[in-house]
Amino acid sequence: MDRRPPTQADVARLAGVSRPLVSLVVRNDPRVSPERRAAVEQAMVDLGYRANAAARSLARNRSDLIGVVLPGFANHFYGELAEALRTAGEERGYVPLLASIAEDPGREVNAIERFLELRACGLILVSPLLDMAALQRYGEVSPTVVLTRNRAPASVDLVHSDDRGNGRLVTEHLRSRGYDPVVYLGYERAAEGDSSRERRRGYADAQEAAGRPVLTFTAVRHGAAAERVAGLEGLLRPGLGIVCHNDRVAIAMASRLETLGLRPGADIGLTGFDNTALTHTLGISLTSVDPDDLAMARSAIELIDQRNSGRTESAEVIVPARLEQRDSSRGVDRVR
Repeated sequence: MDRRPPTQADVARLAGVSRPLVSLVVRNDPRVSPERRAAVEQAMVDLGYRANAAARSLARNRSDLIGVVLPGFANHFYGELAEALRTAGEERGYVPLLASIAEDPGREVNAIERFLELRACGLILVSPLLDMAALQRYGEVSPTVVLTRNRAPASVDLVHSDDRGNGRLVTEHLRSRGYDPVVYLGYERAAEGDSSRERRRGYADAQEAAGRPVLTFTAVRHGAAAERVAGLEGLLRPGLGIVCHNDRVAIAMASRLETLGLRPGADIGLTGFDNTALTHTLGISLTSVDPDDLAMARSAIELIDQRNSGRTESAEVIVPARLEQRDSSRGVDRVR
């Protein structure tokens, strides 16, 4: 019994076309007529033919794979963004291949190099740790999109929210609901244009414009959910508003407030970023900035597509975000 896998020549014989035409169908070439394409695709189904992706990659000098490098999945936002990238990639015929680096610069470089060895047709780097010079080099050898950072070199395309503007937005929102003082609680990441810096700057902009004190605190990245934050404990009393860097930080703070008998919303105003599934965790209804991760993912995939179609100039897409207002910032409860 012949157990060899079917070839393009077998498909061509069954469909009654030439082998080069089968190759055009495999590459989704638009010059193939609908009738011949249908005949070839039916022959592929009948024979159980699968395109040789490695051979196709060599012939085209690239694959349909897009290398996606993520900081990790401890933050729910990155998992939800990965799913959005899968959806957006499939819409355009790409296969996003994910690498999680656990916030490790060495792993980040290794992942990118492996994707280049696989002839990935593009790179999507989510909140990368790389400096501008390294990003510039990678952008020169492969279509590269940086997601969720606010700055990138000329060889790289950029997709992000207006983190600084959103930082102002949530700060002004908490003050409008009667919370005072309003403080900021977030991480510190050294990468230029990182959201951790831009959101903090937006908070400071809003406070300075209102003549209010700028009080910023640093969260423990991998600490226990209810761990104390140095300097903030003495401020945790009714009327305080807390702008948190993301939903993960906000949920950790909500856990701490619970141990102190303080209620998010009624006692302490609390906001996050990313509008993840965490906004409805532990009974909390968390106000959060929704960055529209699917719109960000679609923009990133489209920019990769444009680069592969010949675009050479850099592009920047700022995706509009919206504030999802929930109970955690409903206003101080004045009735005791």
